[in-house]
Amino acid sequence: MRARKKDRTTMYLLAAGAAIAIAVIALIVLQNRSQAQVSQPPAVSTVITEGLTDRNVKGSADAPVTVTVYSDFECPACKSFATGAEQSLDADYVNNGLVRLEYKHFPLPQHNPSATQGALAAECAADQGQFWPMHDYLFQEAGKAGTSTFTLSRLRSMSDALGLDTAEFSKCVSQSKYAQQVRDDIREGQQLGVNATPTIYVNGQKVDNSYSLIKAKIDEELAKQG
Repeated sequence: MRARKKDRTTMYLLAAGAAIAIAVIALIVLQNRSQAQVSQPPAVSTVITEGLTDRNVKGSADAPVTVTVYSDFECPACKSFATGAEQSLDADYVNNGLVRLEYKHFPLPQHNPSATQGALAAECAADQGQFWPMHDYLFQEAGKAGTSTFTLSRLRSMSDALGLDTAEFSKCVSQSKYAQQVRDDIREGQQLGVNATPTIYVNGQKVDNSYSLIKAKIDEELAKQG
């Protein structure tokens, strides 16, 4: 009797264990599927003149004004800047050869690991000439899964959608090829006193991230050029 009872208990535990294992596997599969689901890339609202982009920089190398943006791909205010003020900068100044826009990585600790993964992804996309399309795409997707938005599976899906060589892109991201560059940007920002994002500099002078104030400062700098 005791032996049969022990056998039934053992069988029950084995069955329960198997059920739990199946549930865990199913959960992992579902999570991976959800992580891989991303929206289509955003439509380009301002087309940058051909030849005016170089990795994380856009605009003429001879532009009289340089606007530097320290930003974080998981920062809501950065997303607003990228989809608002930055588009106006492109249309009003960058395409006219008046402004050179530089993007610097400054992922904030509270937004990691996703923010740093986004920075790495942007640089890896730059290897294939797609920094700015990936920049726009990252900001579109930002915050959709908390600090787990930019998992490798989601980034791979984004790479596919942009038509990149996803194998090369994935290798670049997973090996953290540009981790040192991101650290260098952070160190540079800290030396300037950057402690929040976005932080904007116009010809080395810090300006509030309001487009009207940025525009006023740019116009002031252009006036100095005569």
